[in-house]
Amino acid sequence: MDMGGMSSSPSASCKISMLWNWYTVDACFLANSWHVRSRGMFAGSVIGVFFLVIAIEAVRRAGREYDRRLVQAAMALQGGGVISTGKADTPPGEMGRVMSSQQIMRFTPSWPQQILRGLVYGSQFTAAFLVMLLGMYYNGYILFAIFIGQTVGYIVFGRDTCGGAELDCSGSCC
Repeated sequence: MDMGGMSSSPSASCKISMLWNWYTVDACFLANSWHVRSRGMFAGSVIGVFFLVIAIEAVRRAGREYDRRLVQAAMALQGGGVISTGKADTPPGEMGRVMSSQQIMRFTPSWPQQILRGLVYGSQFTAAFLVMLLGMYYNGYILFAIFIGQTVGYIVFGRDTCGGAELDCSGSCC
């Protein structure tokens, strides 16, 4: 059996574990090309994962802001009426009350707007999926970078999701 991969040379094999671990040097993530060969590379990987998770929250916020901008532009074109998202779960009494005081209209994004919304969503989903795969290496440093990064990202970019009962803060225009 060839044990050449057991040395600490640049061609050392990757340490991969599906159990909780604290591997630093010779850890590998996602592909052989992400083979951590020094403590500096590992620190860069942990910091990069931390900022990747924060970036996911930033993209989520950008998507919500874009949706709000689309709805506000549609409201301005229609003279300030209430935009209906077409949700079937609105109680009949509530719908009647809204209809009696304001005009209700339905908003559907144009195809270019929907394509941009899809690209924002797709980039968010792809990055989140990669973060999930990174978490499956069960490396404690990477997991804590994910947990802390998500928390920091939400603190920084999630302030727009809090509102009263009359405010629609879902960020979804459709």
